[in-house]
Amino acid sequence: MSMDDLMRTLDWMNVETTLQHAALASESCTGRTLGADREPLWVEGTKSSPVANTIPEELPAPKEEISVIPRTNWEPSISCFPDAQAINASIVKRELVEEGKRCVRQQLKVLKDRQDARRLSRESQQKQEEHQLQQKALRERNEILLNQKADQMTKVQLEAQQREQLALRQQTDQKLHKLALEGVSRCQRRFNQKYEGIARILLSLDKETVQVCSTQNTQLKELGQKFEQLVSTVKMGKCEMQSQFLCSIIKAEECCRSLDALELDIIKQLAEFSEQIQQQLKQEADKKLEEERQRQLAEEEKEKQRQQKEASEAKAKQQQAEAAKAEPVQVQAAPEPKSQDVPPAAATTAATTASTCVHPDRLKFYNDIISLYQSKVDAVKPLQTEESLKQYRTGCQRAINLPLNAISAVSPQHLGQNFDKLYSFFAGQPVKVMNGSTITINDHPLARDYCMLLMAKKFVSQSETAISSNPQAAFPFASVIITFWKLLPDFGKIFLAYMYKESPFLVPYVIPQQQGQTPEQYLKTIGYRLSDKNELEKPDIYLKRQTGVARLYAAVIITQGRKAAGPDECFELNEGWLWLAHMVRVKPIPDISATMIMEMLQTLGFELWRSYGKQFMKLLIYIQNIYMPQLAAHDEGGPKTRLEMLLAKFLRERQIPQAIGVLPPGFW
Repeated sequence: MSMDDLMRTLDWMNVETTLQHAALASESCTGRTLGADREPLWVEGTKSSPVANTIPEELPAPKEEISVIPRTNWEPSISCFPDAQAINASIVKRELVEEGKRCVRQQLKVLKDRQDARRLSRESQQKQEEHQLQQKALRERNEILLNQKADQMTKVQLEAQQREQLALRQQTDQKLHKLALEGVSRCQRRFNQKYEGIARILLSLDKETVQVCSTQNTQLKELGQKFEQLVSTVKMGKCEMQSQFLCSIIKAEECCRSLDALELDIIKQLAEFSEQIQQQLKQEADKKLEEERQRQLAEEEKEKQRQQKEASEAKAKQQQAEAAKAEPVQVQAAPEPKSQDVPPAAATTAATTASTCVHPDRLKFYNDIISLYQSKVDAVKPLQTEESLKQYRTGCQRAINLPLNAISAVSPQHLGQNFDKLYSFFAGQPVKVMNGSTITINDHPLARDYCMLLMAKKFVSQSETAISSNPQAAFPFASVIITFWKLLPDFGKIFLAYMYKESPFLVPYVIPQQQGQTPEQYLKTIGYRLSDKNELEKPDIYLKRQTGVARLYAAVIITQGRKAAGPDECFELNEGWLWLAHMVRVKPIPDISATMIMEMLQTLGFELWRSYGKQFMKLLIYIQNIYMPQLAAHDEGGPKTRLEMLLAKFLRERQIPQAIGVLPPGFW
């Protein structure tokens, strides 16, 4: 039951009590007891304290039960008043009831206050809880926002770090790619040179000999395809991992080593096959010698029998003559040999010693060339050492180097334009330099010799850079050299001086080692160079340079110059014949002798065979049968084996192919 229901119940009890009291009082009253015109009633025994008429008014009865009593105007009597004690008792009772009501009201009020307090407490608690929930929700929302913000910041930082890592990786990949390209390019140069050398060996062989190296030929093709694929992969940068860049360098090195091993295998296979051929040739030669010896023995036997028969016939005739004549026959003594028919031993020894190093005619030619060169060098020293002429020297170098480096056989016009630039400078035409000013070769009296020395040296240096790796490049350079040689005769001699200084084997001159000379000093005299660290270059690099020099020298011998320069030949084919004939008479040097002869034969062989025919064939047979055994006593390397195979091919096929890249007559 709620508090309101309880209050309504109490009110209803109060009304009911009042009605009960009114009903009791109405039984003793006959008239009106209250009003302004009525005196108060005094209860007996209580005169001093009047008792108020507390009889409640009569409650209206229900219409069904209560009837209206007509009022009459009569005076009440004392007997109609109720008893005072009863009234007092009712008053006390009423007061007690009121007191009880007050107590109940107070209690109810206290209960209500408590309930209100509890309600307020609950409401405040609810509000507090709601506030806490709101605070919690706010904190959660803030936390979510903070987490989202932190996630965004983390994502941004992560993306930035990823971009930095990606950029760093790309930069690292670029560096590794560059290193891989450099490493693979170095290996590619080695691989291409070795591959070209092996290919030249295989191409120089006949079909029968190539079949011997069929397995190595297949391996060579597979290795070339593998290396090309590796190079294309590195160039495209198709390496998913950084370690693959370094692996590509290792793979390139492995390919080079595999190619070296393949070359040794081919050389070994060819050497074995060459040895078999040599044995067969030797057996055939021995068989022919045996047949020749048997024939000679038979002829000697016949001659002996004929002589014996003639002697017996002569003896018989002599006996007949002695019997016929009495005087003895005088026999004339045989004439003694003249002293001049036998050469002195000292002269023979000196001639043999000289021929092992250089032929006297070639030595004289070499000394004349070097003397002219040295005189030119001494003459231009004032121009070379003058500090104030440094800019002029730089301009001269630029006027020569730019067109000379551009020389190639792309077209006759291209070759002619570069030659015209060089020759116009020597003709005195002005040439622009870097600062916009112009110079001429006539600005200094020593400039012509200086520029001639400079140009000859530059042409020789091309044998080291362009020609050693590309044999076809020798012919356009040789054509320009021959043209300048016709127009400037001293230039040709200076060019030869630089060639002989670079390789004295072109004389041919095998410079002997002097007494007390160290091996390093001797190697420098035959063309070895010193590095920046004062170390001698490696033999393979030295042989590569000598190969380029031999190719250029041979190209100059067989190449014609510009038609407009004149028909005179300044360095003809007989120079190649003389060189080859003298080279096989001097002392063999390991590797270099075989390399020079092979390069000369590959470049000059076609022209020499066409011009000298059987004489050249005899020279090749001499090289194979006489010179190669002498060379084998000093040399067992790859160049010697390659030369043997080349000679065997030429002699077996009876023809020599023309060198690739030779310029046709009247090219420009």
